[in-house]
Amino acid sequence: MDQTLVKGAAMMKGFMKRKLLCVTITVLFSVLLCSCGNSYEYINGNVDWYSTYSETKGTLIHDTFYYSDDWFGTNPSKENGELALASMQLAASAVTDEDNGAGAAFLRSMGFEEVGFSGFADADSDGFSYTWGRKTVGSGSDECSLIAVAVQSASFDMNIRNKGWKQNFTVNDPQGGDFDGEHYAYARAVEKEIDGIAALAGAGNVKFWITGQSRGGALTNILAAKLPDKLGDRNKGIFAYTFEAPATADADTAGKAGCKYIHNYVCNDDIVTMIPVWGMTRYGVTHDLRTKKTDSGLTDELSKLGSEAADLKPRIVAEKSAQRIIANFEAKIPERADYSAARTADWADSKGENHKITYSYQEAFTDLMNVIFSGDESGSILKALAAKKNDLAEAEDHLAQGVIQEKSGKDPYAEYWEGSVCMYEVLKEASGDEGPVIDKETLFKILSLAAPVLIEIPEDGSEPDLELLTDVIGYNKELTYSHQFDTLIARLKILAPAR
Repeated sequence: MDQTLVKGAAMMKGFMKRKLLCVTITVLFSVLLCSCGNSYEYINGNVDWYSTYSETKGTLIHDTFYYSDDWFGTNPSKENGELALASMQLAASAVTDEDNGAGAAFLRSMGFEEVGFSGFADADSDGFSYTWGRKTVGSGSDECSLIAVAVQSASFDMNIRNKGWKQNFTVNDPQGGDFDGEHYAYARAVEKEIDGIAALAGAGNVKFWITGQSRGGALTNILAAKLPDKLGDRNKGIFAYTFEAPATADADTAGKAGCKYIHNYVCNDDIVTMIPVWGMTRYGVTHDLRTKKTDSGLTDELSKLGSEAADLKPRIVAEKSAQRIIANFEAKIPERADYSAARTADWADSKGENHKITYSYQEAFTDLMNVIFSGDESGSILKALAAKKNDLAEAEDHLAQGVIQEKSGKDPYAEYWEGSVCMYEVLKEASGDEGPVIDKETLFKILSLAAPVLIEIPEDGSEPDLELLTDVIGYNKELTYSHQFDTLIARLKILAPAR
């Protein structure tokens, strides 16, 4: 036989042996991995939570869960999709202090012997509410307490829901002080509550499982970053999962802290996760929750949950609209200090009456939150405007003229005032006998900031672009689509394996 062929055959035989060995090792390794994953002991059961996509407390979602104590025997810095799903389900269910409510029932179903609540009944708007549970995990020298803490985010109880909303936009100390590079109101709230949460650990070793969504996610983020200093050597691991949380700290502050055990899940079309701006970010690691995979399977998962969101086809421009709003906001307020700086508006209206208002943009935004959440449901003022959108032309024209004047360096306040008066009349008609939930001066403060952010003037001098204003008023559901309990849990179910 030709020696070249003999050598070639031998080489091929050796190659096939090596390939077979590699395949065998890969299969064995995969089997071992699967065996390790399946070695967890799981608890399966049911969990209920109210859809935040619903306009009223009307849609109760009946969901299933699986849970394992073994999750907390792993490195908390390693992302765990199963734990992420259970965390969001806990955040969605634990929104009231009802001992027979969904959150308490869920914790007990997962084996937490003790369940309690804090902050729901008081009127303190500077702290926050949370549900907690305690159980023992591990054995022998590894035995310790596991404390679950679910920071309250959404709620259909008006008193619970509204008391902390002003925190979202109180980024700077109203008195002019600093808060170590963090979001002022969130950091202050954590400072008020952290000792009580640390005390749940008792005297022995402890692990913490902390979760929250939206504002609750931001509070969870700072709480998880600060808690190790309170626990000292007793800390055997903090497992923190946040969802759609606003930014909590300056980039330098967050970067120096590390905190890789904090896992932040965000969707790139949710404007809530883009604020505050000025380079602010979150402690820990950020994970993209809106991907091609989670987008493609989302409608099916929402249908399985029985969510009304399954029938909504969100416009693909939601992400672009949010990014445009953020860019305009940063152009309007380029520095963090500018946000809370006092400014004075002084003008004469069309009747010759003089007006003078001193305020800050931070004050305007907190006023806006009070207005939005003062009705029977979230976004009521936007719904009232959307119902009367055909009557807003005069208000929009005044606001656009104000933006043109401001852009050219002229005083825009007279036009913003006229726009505010026109919009007030529209709200008055929409509100009927009850009257609008906002006064003209508060509306003026809000619109003097919102108008240049939501109304764009093309460089070519063509008609003002009102698309963003229309988006915010008329498409509020679509712009907040990725922020809701329903869509978050549905996306996490796509990523987490079924059990």
